[in-house]
Amino acid sequence: MTPTPPAPACEHYLPVLDTARARFKLWGVRGSTPTPGARFLRTGGNTSCMTVESGDEMFIFDAGSGIRELGLALIAGPPRRVHLFVTHTHWDHIQGFPFFAPAYRAGFEIVIYGAEGFGKDLKSVFQGQLDREYFPVQMADMHARLEFRNLSANPTPAGSAQVAWEFAQHPGATVGYKICIAGKKVAWVPDNEFLLGYTGSPREITRDHPRALPYERMIDFLSDADVVIHEGQYTPEEYVHKVGWGHSSVANACVLMKLAGVPRWVVTHHDPHHEDTFLEAKLNLTRQILRQIDHPIHVSHGYDGRTELF
Repeated sequence: MTPTPPAPACEHYLPVLDTARARFKLWGVRGSTPTPGARFLRTGGNTSCMTVESGDEMFIFDAGSGIRELGLALIAGPPRRVHLFVTHTHWDHIQGFPFFAPAYRAGFEIVIYGAEGFGKDLKSVFQGQLDREYFPVQMADMHARLEFRNLSANPTPAGSAQVAWEFAQHPGATVGYKICIAGKKVAWVPDNEFLLGYTGSPREITRDHPRALPYERMIDFLSDADVVIHEGQYTPEEYVHKVGWGHSSVANACVLMKLAGVPRWVVTHHDPHHEDTFLEAKLNLTRQILRQIDHPIHVSHGYDGRTELF
């Protein structure tokens, strides 16, 4: 028997992930309250927090309970300057700040941005949750340099990035953000009740429909984003009983994605009652609705720890 000649030698293909590229990471994707427990492990239970990083720059969006783990990762490195953009000051978007370790480390600089129109100024809101009646440590014990800024310029310059903002449909002064960095635009709109009170078919809503006209600014705001991280908290059955709570039905959120021409949607702000198996079915429903309204889009659910490179 003639032996089979060995295959010609070839160079091994060993690609290495370029982790220096700009990226976003989700640190918390729940709404209302943290949800620990086995039924929530796949999606995670931390409340709203996302980061966008490019080079040595970090931009944080919201300070829910997810910011605690982010802080632990940050103090493993040298002190740095970070920008924190707050969509609004409801509890699930600021509750992690007292546990944000960099705030207690000298050398860190934390610039905190928020819209005007809260009942109190931004600094007073953050300082208030550190009152001795609620927490054993006060803002005076934070050794980082804290700076509070009201959103004025739109877009707002922050480091090498431009951060645009638009008011959302939610109780109180609430905004969504869109960061332009490294040639990409990522929108973060975790609280937005699109088509307030509408419970009809999503097929009926066009750009010039009277129901859509009040939301033209938000539609335009999202229309040039590469990725939109936006809520779709309730099923249509749930939404009937949640009108005015400040959160979209899945069907109405799908309409927003279509009208804005969004190519990629990451659903966030999951309801604390929605366990992993329910969210899996809900995602399939979302995809079904998007097919029915003829909007080709890549949609997926956000989960704690999800990281994507640009």
